[in-house]
Amino acid sequence: MIIIAEAAVGEYSWVSWGSDGMEKSRLKLEPVPGAIEASKTRRFEVRDIAKRLGVISPERLFINGFPVSRPIAAFNASFRLEGDKVILYPRIIVGYYKYVSAIVETVIPVSDILSDQVNLDYYSSSLAITPSTEYDLWGAEDPRAYTLIGLPAITYTGRTISYFEKGGTDRTLPITALQRNGEWIKWIIHRPSSKLEGRITNDKNAFILEDSGQFYFMHRPQDRNEEYYLVIGKFNEPPSLDQELVEVRTLEDKLALPHAEFEEKVGWGSPPIEVRPHEYLILLHGVGRKLQAYRVFALLLSTKAGEPEVLSVTPYYVMEPREPYEVYGDRPYTVFPCGAARIDDEILVSYGAADYMIGFATISYSELLMILDKNRVG
Repeated sequence: MIIIAEAAVGEYSWVSWGSDGMEKSRLKLEPVPGAIEASKTRRFEVRDIAKRLGVISPERLFINGFPVSRPIAAFNASFRLEGDKVILYPRIIVGYYKYVSAIVETVIPVSDILSDQVNLDYYSSSLAITPSTEYDLWGAEDPRAYTLIGLPAITYTGRTISYFEKGGTDRTLPITALQRNGEWIKWIIHRPSSKLEGRITNDKNAFILEDSGQFYFMHRPQDRNEEYYLVIGKFNEPPSLDQELVEVRTLEDKLALPHAEFEEKVGWGSPPIEVRPHEYLILLHGVGRKLQAYRVFALLLSTKAGEPEVLSVTPYYVMEPREPYEVYGDRPYTVFPCGAARIDDEILVSYGAADYMIGFATISYSELLMILDKNRVG
């Protein structure tokens, strides 16, 4: 049971109860405007409007220049759309001993995905981002691909050198890399605001939203009580492009949306799609309390006043695991969106299917936007 209670003017705190009946305090975060109102519109219901297009299974993805030519698992792929091509960035696993991930890059014609060809063809890939620093020694996970300051960018989760230290802080940290001259350069190590310093064990599901010279950092920290927070932070100017591995701390972190009482947590999914000036559609995932299935819903975010505001969420999930490859895999009952782009009146979505395969689907853009506009809280 989760109780939402007002803690101070403009602040909300949550109290949950452990198995021993003892109260566990949670972090106090000021919610962005609309966050609490939007959360109250949600209900445990599914109206799956995603049309499945197919999957790429691990054995059909070759890794060039690496002794293990085929990954054991390939999933949680993000992408950039460039003309008639999808530049795809899946997370791969080549061994289960420490479950260490890397990120590969492969190019797929959009026509392959929109037809049955993606279920049949084999695709070559190359290693793009691999573990190489103290910030990602034990894995580079769950990329979000987008464009930042005019350059291809990926924000991913780095398993730090402290990942296997139980009870420690900074076990995972978001890292943003930029592609320059065909090479991926690890640029920013993201740290939460000073208010959360020393209280976060993991931080995931991250990307940067750039709007009118402002930089908003979406991320999902986890505290020592294993409670999760969907957060929006801000920072002023990114570091110089001449620098690498620069630690950047957000100026402030605010609660974007509390999870519902029927959920264990929610997380950011795909990078945003601009639907109007300063209004963005973002896919999220929610994890159920009982089955712990990963389902998808959507959020409409405004940055019109230079500050984030939640305008609406879909009152129900718009996608849930239903296909055999979504129900059965390394992580059953999982659809985990990491990439989205608009193609005419469709949103092309790439997602992890049961933590094992790369899934593709489309969602009607006009239908999803109609649901969000109808459910506005402002």
